[in-house]
This record gives sequence, structure tokens and C-alpha cells, in this order.
Amino acid sequence: MYGIDVYDGDGRVDWAAVKNSGKTFAFVRATEGVSIKDTAFARHWSVMKMNGIIRGAYHFFHPKTSDPVQQAKEFIKTVGKFEPGDLPPVLDVESDDNGRADATTIIKGMKLWLAEVEKAILEQTGKKIKPIIYTAPYFWKDTVGNPPDFVDYPLWIAHYGVETPQVPATWGGKNWLIHQYAGDVSNIPGVSGDGDLNRFNTIQQTLSGSLIKDIQQRLKNLNKPEYDPGNVDGGFGLKTKNAIIAFQKAHNLQADGIVGVKTWVHLLWS
Repeated sequence: MYGIDVYDGDGRVDWAAVKNSGKTFAFVRATEGVSIKDTAFARHWSVMKMNGIIRGAYHFFHPKTSDPVQQAKEFIKTVGKFEPGDLPPVLDVESDDNGRADATTIIKGMKLWLAEVEKAILEQTGKKIKPIIYTAPYFWKDTVGNPPDFVDYPLWIAHYGVETPQVPATWGGKNWLIHQYAGDVSNIPGVSGDGDLNRFNTIQQTLSGSLIKDIQQRLKNLNKPEYDPGNVDGGFGLKTKNAIIAFQKAHNLQADGIVGVKTWVHLLWS
């Protein structure tokens, strides 16, 4: 399943045309630092939903020049209330503020931002939803230092020109959720300027690890025997597949035992 991401510098977006071109999901920038609010966000946010796009909002993180908690509060204030069917919020980690932030500062700031946003979503919706972390392989390795602290957060990895992205050691293996495989692309249907192209990972029996473990736990929490995935161990066995199929059937989703973006979002909000 494919999607795009844009910010106000990418020009106008016709979300009906984006949808008709086969894009299922999209992310738009909401905020950057404390003071920058994307001028197109409010319009994008409502129109995406009206056109059946699975929508997500991201925050461009400045680890040194702005207070992380204030950044989180401005992000939540700008987005408003997350609603069932929305993708989790995204923390875009790709800047060290021109060399002013070392790994320790970045990691500490990330933890503060993530905790504040998770708390706000729980208070808003009653749901425990972890934000997505967006980063690039070399920035995460060379600047952030591959910390193990964030393994339980879904990964959106920016790695251009490859079929399969390089996954930082923090997550390992194939444990990426979204792959941004091309950036600043022109002629995207519905986008007047440039945009980025993304692919959602199809979570199936070839995978194992933290993504699978989270899905298993969410199925287990529904407390229905038909949704029982067996042990919450991160291994995608037949029992987990059958539980996913049962969940998909109950929610009128394609019942194939593969967790695409639609099934994943349904699980988040169930």
C-alpha cells in the first residue's frame, strides 16, 4: 500500500486526485520546533479525511533550539483531537540543529516529546498509541548512535532508491513500518509541487520482532477467543495469522492474514 507526505512548501494538494491515483495514506506536517505551524495543515487535515485518505500528522523535531515538551504541546494543540482511523503522530528525527545537539541531547529530548504526546493521546482517546519515529539510517546510526530505547516505537525509515530499506540496529531485521523510498518527487497526481513517496510494510509470516509483538498484544487485549494469537512473542505463527483473519472478517477488511495499513489502523483503535 502506497502513500505520500507533504508540507506547505509542496504547493496545493487535490486529495481526491491523490486518492484516485491509488494512494491509501498520507502524512502532512503540523509543526516544526515550537513556533513553526504549517500553514496548510488545517485544510489538509479535514480534506484528507473527507476523501477517505488514512491521515497522519508529523512534527519536525529540533532537539536543541526548542524545549521538547513545549514542542509536543504545540503539536497536540495544532492537530487537535486524534480520531479513530488516524495514523499515530510522527516524530521526525533528522536534525541535530547544525551540530549543536549530541546523541544524549537528542535521545533525552525524544523521550520527553514522546511521553508528552502519548499522555495527551491517552487522555484524549483512552488509547495507548505509540508515535511513529521517522529517521534515516545514517543519521540514526552516526548521530543518534543506534540507542535501544526506541525499539517498541514503529519505524518510518527514509532510504531512497532501494527496494528494501536499511533498518537501524535499534529495530533490526525487517522491523520497519513505512519506507519513504523517494523524496522531492514531481508530478505526483494531485500535488502541484513536489512530495515524498512511501510504502507501508505488509506485515505477514515472513516477519518477526517488535511489530508482530505489538499486534499480538493488541489482539490479546480484545479478549475474544477467535482473536487469540497465542504467545505474545513476536513470532508470526499460524495462530497469529488465524487471529488476524478473524479480526479482518469482523471488520469487513480483506481477510488474508496480512496486516496492511487498513488492518493496522483498525487494530490501533479497537
